[in-house]
Amino acid sequence: MIAAMTPTTTKTVIQTVDLSVAYNGKLALKAVNAQFYENTVTALIGPSGCGKSTLLRALNRLNDRIPDAVTQGKVLIDGKDIYARGVNLTRLRREVGMVFQKPNPFPMSIFENVALGPRLHYGLRGRALEEIVEDALRKAALWDEVKDDLKKKSGLALSGGQQQRLCLARMLAVQPRILLMDEPCSALNPISTQEIEELIVELGKQYTVIVVTHNLQQAARISQYTGFLM
Repeated sequence: MIAAMTPTTTKTVIQTVDLSVAYNGKLALKAVNAQFYENTVTALIGPSGCGKSTLLRALNRLNDRIPDAVTQGKVLIDGKDIYARGVNLTRLRREVGMVFQKPNPFPMSIFENVALGPRLHYGLRGRALEEIVEDALRKAALWDEVKDDLKKKSGLALSGGQQQRLCLARMLAVQPRILLMDEPCSALNPISTQEIEELIVELGKQYTVIVVTHNLQQAARISQYTGFLM
């Protein structure tokens, strides 16, 4: 079950309708009906094993990659069911980006980590690509820390908090509308956690952001709305 505060905005970006997910025949998520709103942060909280991460992955069909996962019900983005036949998954996951619990930068330079997506998806090169990379790193509050080492330093050489912000920049570079974050602070120290929390609040002014967290205090700090899964 999921319950959320009544929104002050009327613009629904994502809606789930009787959404259920089972793994190997075992129900992980049952008949979830929820709405997520434009330019807001929604936190998903609840006990371990209640289906928070499963719900998050259902919103861009990452559960499709799990053998024997079965999804029923609907996920509507702007009224269109992403589980309908013929949906382009590459385009969907570009529009609905995701950052995971553990930072996972690629073993390449900081610049290439961010540039890879827009180069592959949009064919960008030269100055246009450099501008996209800079903009994404600025939005991820990382530009000032790495601008002098963009093409010299590996993403793997950054600190944990910097790596997570690099992963955010990598996601933002392909210009998503919706940001999914699965416990993005759980592997970070308190200082890095504060930096990521402040960044989430800022991103919520431009994007629809959905964050899974175990921390009720964190949910209160970063989100306008909170969904409780039981």
